Amino acid sequence: MCAANSDVRNILPIIKWAGGKKKLAPTIESLVNSQFDLNKIDTYIEPFAGGASLFLYLATKYHFKKQVIMDINPELINLYTQVRDTPKKLLYELATIQDKYNSLSSEDDFEEKKKFFYQVRTDFNHDLLSEPLESERLQQGLMQATRFIFLNKTDFNGLYRVNSKGTFNVPFGRRKQINLVDADNLLNFSNLLQNTEILLGDYRETKKFANENSFFYLDPPYRPLSDSASFTNYAKSSFNDDSQIELANFTKEIAGLNAHFALSNSDPHQSDEQDNFFDDLYAEFSINRIQAARMISARSKGRGNVSELLIIH
Repeated sequence: MCAANSDVRNILPIIKWAGGKKKLAPTIESLVNSQFDLNKIDTYIEPFAGGASLFLYLATKYHFKKQVIMDINPELINLYTQVRDTPKKLLYELATIQDKYNSLSSEDDFEEKKKFFYQVRTDFNHDLLSEPLESERLQQGLMQATRFIFLNKTDFNGLYRVNSKGTFNVPFGRRKQINLVDADNLLNFSNLLQNTEILLGDYRETKKFANENSFFYLDPPYRPLSDSASFTNYAKSSFNDDSQIELANFTKEIAGLNAHFALSNSDPHQSDEQDNFFDDLYAEFSINRIQAARMISARSKGRGNVSELLIIH
Protein backbone atom coordinates (compact mmCIF):
# COMPACT_ATOMS: atom_id res chain seq x y z
CA MET A 1 0.00 0.00 0.00
CA CYS A 2 1.37 3.40 -0.96
CA ALA A 3 1.86 6.24 1.50
CA ALA A 4 -0.94 8.66 2.28
CA ASN A 5 -1.68 11.13 -0.53
CA SER A 6 -1.76 14.58 1.03
CA ASP A 7 -3.41 16.02 -2.12
CA VAL A 8 -6.55 13.89 -1.88
CA ARG A 9 -9.73 15.90 -1.34
CA ASN A 10 -13.37 15.04 -0.76
CA ILE A 11 -13.01 11.52 0.58
CA LEU A 12 -16.52 10.43 1.51
CA PRO A 13 -17.69 8.05 4.24
CA ILE A 14 -18.01 4.46 3.05
CA ILE A 15 -20.98 3.68 5.30
CA LYS A 16 -24.20 5.41 6.21
CA TRP A 17 -24.24 6.26 9.92
CA ALA A 18 -26.88 7.89 12.10
CA GLY A 19 -25.77 11.39 13.02
CA GLY A 20 -23.13 11.60 10.28
CA LYS A 21 -21.55 15.04 9.97
CA LYS A 22 -20.82 15.20 6.24
CA LYS A 23 -23.16 18.14 5.59
CA LEU A 24 -22.36 19.86 8.88
CA ALA A 25 -18.57 19.61 8.49
CA PRO A 26 -18.04 23.13 7.02
CA THR A 27 -20.21 24.66 9.76
CA ILE A 28 -18.31 22.81 12.48
CA GLU A 29 -14.99 23.83 10.92
CA SER A 30 -16.02 27.50 10.81
CA LEU A 31 -17.23 27.58 14.41
CA VAL A 32 -14.13 25.79 15.66
CA ASN A 33 -11.84 28.18 13.79
CA SER A 34 -13.69 31.10 15.37
CA GLN A 35 -12.41 29.82 18.75
CA PHE A 36 -8.89 28.69 17.77
CA ASP A 37 -6.83 28.01 14.65
CA LEU A 38 -7.02 24.44 13.37
CA ASN A 39 -3.84 25.08 11.37
CA LYS A 40 -1.94 25.08 14.67
CA ILE A 41 -3.22 21.63 15.68
CA ASP A 42 -0.73 18.76 15.51
CA THR A 43 -2.94 15.88 16.69
CA TYR A 44 -6.56 15.15 15.78
CA ILE A 45 -8.50 12.68 17.95
CA GLU A 46 -12.00 11.37 17.25
CA PRO A 47 -13.01 8.96 20.06
CA PHE A 48 -16.51 8.22 18.67
CA ALA A 49 -15.56 7.51 15.06
CA GLY A 50 -18.90 6.37 13.62
CA GLY A 51 -18.93 7.15 9.90
CA ALA A 52 -15.83 9.38 10.36
CA SER A 53 -17.28 12.21 8.26
CA LEU A 54 -15.58 15.06 10.10
CA PHE A 55 -12.31 13.16 10.28
CA LEU A 56 -12.34 12.73 6.49
CA TYR A 57 -13.21 16.38 5.95
CA LEU A 58 -10.58 17.84 8.27
CA ALA A 59 -7.73 15.36 7.84
CA THR A 60 -7.56 15.92 4.08
CA LYS A 61 -7.56 19.68 4.58
CA TYR A 62 -5.28 20.34 7.55
CA HIS A 63 -2.74 17.49 7.29
CA PHE A 64 -2.34 16.82 11.00
CA LYS A 65 0.94 15.23 12.07
CA LYS A 66 -0.95 12.60 14.06
CA GLN A 67 -4.50 11.28 13.67
CA VAL A 68 -6.42 8.97 16.00
CA ILE A 69 -9.84 7.45 15.47
CA MET A 70 -11.48 5.23 18.08
CA ASP A 71 -14.80 3.55 18.65
CA ILE A 72 -16.25 1.07 21.12
CA ASN A 73 -17.85 -0.89 18.28
CA PRO A 74 -15.42 -3.72 17.34
CA GLU A 75 -17.05 -4.32 13.94
CA LEU A 76 -16.65 -0.68 12.98
CA ILE A 77 -12.99 -0.67 14.04
CA ASN A 78 -12.43 -3.92 12.17
CA LEU A 79 -13.92 -2.29 9.07
CA TYR A 80 -11.52 0.65 9.21
CA THR A 81 -8.61 -1.66 9.91
CA GLN A 82 -9.47 -3.74 6.84
CA VAL A 83 -9.82 -0.58 4.73
CA ARG A 84 -6.35 0.47 5.87
CA ASP A 85 -4.59 -2.90 5.62
CA THR A 86 -6.38 -4.96 2.92
CA PRO A 87 -8.25 -2.53 0.63
CA LYS A 88 -7.85 -4.52 -2.59
CA LYS A 89 -9.00 -7.77 -0.99
CA LEU A 90 -11.94 -5.92 0.53
CA LEU A 91 -12.90 -4.47 -2.85
CA TYR A 92 -12.82 -7.96 -4.36
CA GLU A 93 -15.10 -9.39 -1.67
CA LEU A 94 -17.48 -6.44 -1.95
CA ALA A 95 -17.73 -6.89 -5.73
CA THR A 96 -18.44 -10.59 -5.23
CA ILE A 97 -21.26 -10.13 -2.73
CA GLN A 98 -22.68 -7.19 -4.70
CA ASP A 99 -22.83 -9.20 -7.93
CA LYS A 100 -24.48 -12.09 -6.12
CA TYR A 101 -27.20 -9.86 -4.64
CA ASN A 102 -27.83 -7.92 -7.86
CA SER A 103 -28.20 -11.16 -9.84
CA LEU A 104 -31.06 -12.37 -7.66
CA SER A 105 -34.64 -11.75 -8.73
CA SER A 106 -36.59 -8.89 -7.16
CA GLU A 107 -39.93 -10.50 -8.00
CA ASP A 108 -42.23 -12.26 -5.51
CA ASP A 109 -41.82 -9.62 -2.82
CA PHE A 110 -38.00 -9.65 -3.05
CA GLU A 111 -38.02 -13.21 -1.73
CA GLU A 112 -34.62 -14.26 -3.12
CA LYS A 113 -32.88 -11.04 -2.12
CA LYS A 114 -34.55 -11.10 1.28
CA LYS A 115 -33.38 -14.67 1.92
CA PHE A 116 -29.83 -13.72 0.89
CA PHE A 117 -29.85 -10.66 3.19
CA TYR A 118 -30.91 -12.67 6.23
CA GLN A 119 -28.31 -15.36 5.53
CA VAL A 120 -25.59 -12.68 5.45
CA ARG A 121 -26.98 -11.20 8.66
CA THR A 122 -26.93 -14.64 10.31
CA ASP A 123 -23.32 -15.19 9.23
CA PHE A 124 -22.38 -11.73 10.47
CA ASN A 125 -23.91 -12.36 13.89
CA HIS A 126 -22.36 -15.84 14.12
CA ASP A 127 -18.85 -14.45 13.60
CA LEU A 128 -19.62 -11.43 15.75
CA LEU A 129 -20.12 -13.72 18.74
CA SER A 130 -17.43 -16.27 17.88
CA GLU A 131 -13.80 -16.55 18.99
CA PRO A 132 -11.89 -17.49 15.81
CA LEU A 133 -8.67 -19.45 15.75
CA GLU A 134 -5.59 -17.29 15.17
CA SER A 135 -5.19 -18.81 11.70
CA GLU A 136 -8.75 -17.75 10.81
CA ARG A 137 -8.68 -14.28 12.33
CA LEU A 138 -7.50 -12.32 9.27
CA GLN A 139 -9.96 -13.93 6.86
CA GLN A 140 -12.83 -13.57 9.30
CA GLY A 141 -11.99 -9.89 9.77
CA LEU A 142 -12.09 -9.39 6.01
CA MET A 143 -15.42 -11.18 5.63
CA GLN A 144 -16.95 -9.31 8.58
CA ALA A 145 -15.95 -5.98 7.03
CA THR A 146 -17.55 -7.09 3.75
CA ARG A 147 -20.76 -8.12 5.50
CA PHE A 148 -20.76 -4.90 7.53
CA ILE A 149 -20.82 -2.75 4.39
CA PHE A 150 -23.32 -5.06 2.66
CA LEU A 151 -25.76 -4.93 5.59
CA ASN A 152 -25.32 -1.16 5.91
CA LYS A 153 -26.29 -0.69 2.26
CA THR A 154 -29.14 -3.22 2.13
CA ASP A 155 -30.83 -2.98 5.53
CA PHE A 156 -33.68 -0.68 6.55
CA ASN A 157 -32.62 2.97 6.33
CA GLY A 158 -28.87 2.31 6.71
CA LEU A 159 -29.11 1.70 10.45
CA TYR A 160 -26.64 -0.06 12.69
CA ARG A 161 -28.46 -1.38 15.72
CA VAL A 162 -27.84 -4.26 18.10
CA ASN A 163 -30.07 -5.92 20.68
CA SER A 164 -29.31 -6.68 24.33
CA LYS A 165 -27.34 -9.76 23.26
CA GLY A 166 -25.12 -7.63 21.08
CA THR A 167 -26.34 -9.04 17.76
CA PHE A 168 -27.27 -6.97 14.72
CA ASN A 169 -31.04 -6.94 14.21
CA VAL A 170 -31.97 -4.36 11.56
CA PRO A 171 -34.43 -5.81 8.99
CA PHE A 172 -34.15 -6.03 5.21
CA GLY A 173 -34.44 -2.78 3.24
CA ARG A 174 -35.89 -4.10 -0.07
CA ARG A 175 -33.33 -2.63 -2.49
CA LYS A 176 -33.52 -3.83 -6.09
CA GLN A 177 -29.88 -3.09 -6.96
CA ILE A 178 -26.91 -2.02 -4.84
CA ASN A 179 -23.59 -0.29 -5.39
CA LEU A 180 -21.68 -1.04 -2.22
CA VAL A 181 -18.64 1.19 -2.60
CA ASP A 182 -16.75 3.56 -4.88
CA ALA A 183 -13.37 1.85 -5.42
CA ASP A 184 -11.34 5.05 -5.85
CA ASN A 185 -12.91 6.60 -2.77
CA LEU A 186 -12.14 3.51 -0.67
CA LEU A 187 -8.51 3.44 -1.88
CA ASN A 188 -8.11 7.14 -1.06
CA PHE A 189 -9.60 6.44 2.38
CA SER A 190 -7.09 3.61 2.80
CA ASN A 191 -4.21 5.94 1.93
CA LEU A 192 -5.38 8.46 4.51
CA LEU A 193 -5.58 5.76 7.16
CA GLN A 194 -1.93 4.82 6.65
CA ASN A 195 -1.14 7.84 8.84
CA THR A 196 -3.90 7.13 11.35
CA GLU A 197 -3.97 5.20 14.61
CA ILE A 198 -7.15 3.08 14.75
CA LEU A 199 -8.17 2.07 18.26
CA LEU A 200 -10.89 -0.06 19.79
CA GLY A 201 -11.96 1.08 23.22
CA ASP A 202 -13.55 3.58 25.56
CA TYR A 203 -13.17 7.28 24.77
CA ARG A 204 -11.46 7.91 28.13
CA GLU A 205 -8.42 6.02 26.87
CA THR A 206 -7.66 8.93 24.51
CA LYS A 207 -6.84 11.25 27.41
CA LYS A 208 -3.16 10.40 26.87
CA PHE A 209 -3.23 12.42 23.64
CA ALA A 210 -4.41 15.63 25.35
CA ASN A 211 -2.05 18.59 25.18
CA GLU A 212 -2.04 22.19 23.95
CA ASN A 213 -1.57 21.06 20.32
CA SER A 214 -4.37 18.48 20.21
CA PHE A 215 -7.99 18.75 19.11
CA PHE A 216 -10.69 16.26 20.09
CA TYR A 217 -13.94 15.96 18.17
CA LEU A 218 -16.51 14.14 20.31
CA ASP A 219 -19.67 12.83 18.68
CA PRO A 220 -21.22 10.48 21.25
CA PRO A 221 -24.60 8.75 21.06
CA TYR A 222 -27.07 11.62 21.29
CA ARG A 223 -29.28 12.16 24.29
CA PRO A 224 -32.79 11.21 23.09
CA LEU A 225 -35.33 14.02 22.88
CA SER A 226 -38.21 11.55 23.22
CA ASP A 227 -38.84 7.83 23.66
CA SER A 228 -39.28 7.39 19.91
CA ALA A 229 -35.91 9.00 19.24
CA SER A 230 -33.89 6.34 21.04
CA PHE A 231 -34.30 3.69 18.34
CA THR A 232 -30.60 3.01 17.79
CA ASN A 233 -28.11 1.24 20.00
CA TYR A 234 -24.61 1.11 18.57
CA ALA A 235 -23.33 -1.31 21.20
CA LYS A 236 -24.79 -3.50 23.93
CA SER A 237 -24.44 -0.82 26.61
CA SER A 238 -26.68 2.27 26.52
CA PHE A 239 -25.34 5.82 26.76
CA ASN A 240 -27.63 7.36 29.39
CA ASP A 241 -27.57 10.67 31.29
CA ASP A 242 -24.93 9.37 33.69
CA SER A 243 -22.78 8.56 30.67
CA GLN A 244 -23.33 12.08 29.32
CA ILE A 245 -22.20 13.53 32.68
CA GLU A 246 -19.09 11.33 32.67
CA LEU A 247 -18.28 12.56 29.17
CA ALA A 248 -18.69 16.17 30.28
CA ASN A 249 -16.24 15.50 33.12
CA PHE A 250 -13.81 14.03 30.56
CA THR A 251 -13.98 17.21 28.47
CA LYS A 252 -13.14 19.24 31.56
CA GLU A 253 -10.15 16.98 32.22
CA ILE A 254 -8.72 17.39 28.73
CA ALA A 255 -9.46 21.13 28.82
CA GLY A 256 -7.43 21.22 32.04
CA LEU A 257 -4.56 19.75 30.01
CA ASN A 258 -4.95 22.65 27.55
CA ALA A 259 -6.41 20.47 24.80
CA HIS A 260 -9.06 21.86 22.47
CA PHE A 261 -12.31 20.05 21.77
CA ALA A 262 -15.66 20.28 20.01
CA LEU A 263 -18.59 18.14 21.06
CA SER A 264 -21.87 17.53 19.26
CA ASN A 265 -25.13 16.46 20.88
CA SER A 266 -28.87 16.91 20.67
CA ASP A 267 -30.43 20.18 21.79
CA PRO A 268 -32.91 19.55 24.63
CA HIS A 269 -34.57 22.87 23.82
CA GLN A 270 -35.81 21.23 20.63
CA SER A 271 -38.49 19.46 22.68
CA ASP A 272 -38.43 21.30 26.03
CA GLU A 273 -37.31 24.92 26.41
CA GLN A 274 -36.87 24.36 30.15
CA ASP A 275 -34.46 21.42 29.72
CA ASN A 276 -31.01 22.90 30.37
CA PHE A 277 -29.22 19.59 30.83
CA PHE A 278 -26.33 20.40 28.48
CA ASP A 279 -26.38 24.15 29.07
CA ASP A 280 -25.67 23.47 32.74
CA LEU A 281 -23.14 20.69 32.10
CA TYR A 282 -21.06 22.77 29.69
CA ALA A 283 -21.68 26.25 31.09
CA GLU A 284 -17.95 27.07 31.16
CA PHE A 285 -17.54 26.41 27.42
CA SER A 286 -18.87 27.99 24.23
CA ILE A 287 -22.33 26.53 23.46
CA ASN A 288 -23.53 26.93 19.88
CA ARG A 289 -26.90 25.92 18.45
CA ILE A 290 -26.80 24.88 14.81
CA GLN A 291 -29.33 23.51 12.33
CA ALA A 292 -28.76 19.94 11.18
CA ALA A 293 -30.61 17.74 8.70
CA ARG A 294 -31.71 14.49 10.30
CA MET A 295 -31.39 11.89 7.53
CA ILE A 296 -31.87 8.67 9.52
CA SER A 297 -34.96 8.22 11.61
CA ALA A 298 -37.22 5.34 12.51
CA ARG A 299 -40.14 7.32 11.12
CA SER A 300 -40.28 9.56 8.07
CA LYS A 301 -41.93 12.34 10.07
CA GLY A 302 -38.87 12.35 12.34
CA ARG A 303 -36.65 13.56 9.49
CA GLY A 304 -35.93 17.19 8.73
CA ASN A 305 -33.97 20.09 10.20
CA VAL A 306 -33.37 20.06 13.93
CA SER A 307 -31.34 22.14 16.34
CA GLU A 308 -28.14 20.52 17.63
CA LEU A 309 -25.49 21.66 20.07
CA LEU A 310 -21.84 22.20 19.21
CA ILE A 311 -19.82 22.83 22.37
CA ILE A 312 -16.31 24.20 21.86
CA HIS A 313 -13.26 24.85 23.96
